[in-house]
Amino acid sequence: MHRLSRRMDAAIRWPSHADGSAEYWENPRMPSGYTYLLQFVAHDLVHSAIPLSVAGGLGGGTANARRTPLRLETLFGNGPVGSPHIYALDAPNDDRRTKLRLGRMRWKENEPATGCPFRDIARSAAENVTGIDRSITGVRVALTEALVADPRNDDHAVMSQLTALFALLHNGLVDIIRRQEDSAGPNARFGAAYKRFLCAREALTAIYHNILRKDLMRRVIHPAIYRVYEGPNPDFIDRSAPEGFAIGDWEIPFEFSHGAFRFGHAMVRHEYRINDLSLHDLNNTLEKSSANDPVNMPLDETWMVQWSRFFEINGSRPNFSRRIGPYLSDGLGNDQIFPAFDETERVGLLYRDLLGAGLAGMWSVDALIDEISNRRPQLIAMSRLLADRAYRVGMLREWLTAAPAYGALSADEIETLSNDPPLPFFILFEAMQQSQAEGMHLGPLGSIIVSEVIFGALACDPRSADGNSLAERLASISREFYPANVLQEIPDISSMAQLVEFTTEIAELQQAVPAFL
Repeated sequence: MHRLSRRMDAAIRWPSHADGSAEYWENPRMPSGYTYLLQFVAHDLVHSAIPLSVAGGLGGGTANARRTPLRLETLFGNGPVGSPHIYALDAPNDDRRTKLRLGRMRWKENEPATGCPFRDIARSAAENVTGIDRSITGVRVALTEALVADPRNDDHAVMSQLTALFALLHNGLVDIIRRQEDSAGPNARFGAAYKRFLCAREALTAIYHNILRKDLMRRVIHPAIYRVYEGPNPDFIDRSAPEGFAIGDWEIPFEFSHGAFRFGHAMVRHEYRINDLSLHDLNNTLEKSSANDPVNMPLDETWMVQWSRFFEINGSRPNFSRRIGPYLSDGLGNDQIFPAFDETERVGLLYRDLLGAGLAGMWSVDALIDEISNRRPQLIAMSRLLADRAYRVGMLREWLTAAPAYGALSADEIETLSNDPPLPFFILFEAMQQSQAEGMHLGPLGSIIVSEVIFGALACDPRSADGNSLAERLASISREFYPANVLQEIPDISSMAQLVEFTTEIAELQQAVPAFL
């Protein structure tokens, strides 16, 4: 795995785009906001105490704590009662919490008269408690505590900004609902607040599911595979009926969590235009969190994401993601964020991905192809790389020998890797090999694995699987809590661009400085 990761350090010679719309390594079909939406989705599917690559083997610490997939646990935690620290107080007597906490940004330069808006996630200092104080005495307090349900949502600046975006939308939905409620007496206020919270949470979850189905998956999945799974009743390979995948009994396959879904790491750019004020390299972006840089928290104006830089909104030209292939941006080799942990002294995320796959004991590429071919032969037949093993081995061998690597692969290692490639590596290799769409989306095998899990998780939710429009789902949600449709002013949101535009409106951020949209 060590030497394979070294081979994957060699940059890929992608074909140029015919219209010159982007750099040769960029994917103009994939604005870079989707890179981090994928990370958010991963957090909503998997949460374990310690990475498998670091643990060195399966055990209690590597078990997945998520049992209700894609229900926004990563944002809401256990709700206002179970996770009160992430919710703002609605009343002085602390009996009602419905909105997610947000924090003020800070100004690096002169603060405008409009003040510092709540554009960051909430952060706090660890004052008057045991442990090391990381503050600079007399200069700056260290905000070491990110007040979020999932600490990984403060992994870096873009991730925390995406989390704040979803929090702003939830809080706006709470306001929409509150305006249409009947006034409740003192003894009913707690119940009214809880009902309001649940309605807003369900509404945001419905919007989120609509975006996953119609926007995110449409972009990352092979078009032919997307057509198989996009409908309300897909013919899943891995289960015979929806009741076989019930919420609470759900488990994620390692072939997804430690195999196919690692493809998002290849999409990470080396730098990002965050807003009109700032361009930041990846190393700097990764280090911006309460854990890594607490004395420079909250985030300042140079880190306030202008969302038209991350999604295509009103004709904007966003940062594009990298094409998907067996190469990761240099910043993901940051030895401060991803230090060495074994005798190889290999730093970086790439080696962790490969080693974790080896420790997980997942199905081999050949075994997966054979099983899918037995059950859905037409899905394998569409790809020569999958259907023709000799061709597949030859293509892998050719690539492995095409560029020198530090600590070069031996002939035996090349044969081993050609015949039995690690799954996360093969998923990237397959994406690179897509004719006329090199690295623009996943190949068939990667698409099948991802679709089985994502669309399978969506099928757990009766509303997401009923084939109804978003408006119909929202009306159904409202009826569970209120006699009238309190969600009728929510538009049909089926893309991240539409989500950002609606959030800008209901959070009244049209004139925000720095620009929100």
